[in-house]
Amino acid sequence: MEDVASRVRVRGHGGTILQPGVDLLERAEDFPRDGPILVITDGQCDVVRIRREHAFLIPEGAFLPFAPRGPVFRMR
Repeated sequence: MEDVASRVRVRGHGGTILQPGVDLLERAEDFPRDGPILVITDGQCDVVRIRREHAFLIPEGAFLPFAPRGPVFRMR
């Protein structure tokens, strides 16, 4: 896995719609009901509403287009 990760660079282009994925996790029978959700995004996404414990991971210097309720972690 490390070999693949060292050769791939992920870049966002904006406009990601996250809500369907969040909804799917919140309804999934095979995902723990009390399991937290980590949303990894470049910050250029739709407004997302998450009803359970969650956090965001975004690049250093990026911002979310809404006031997040969960913690925001930044990476460089």
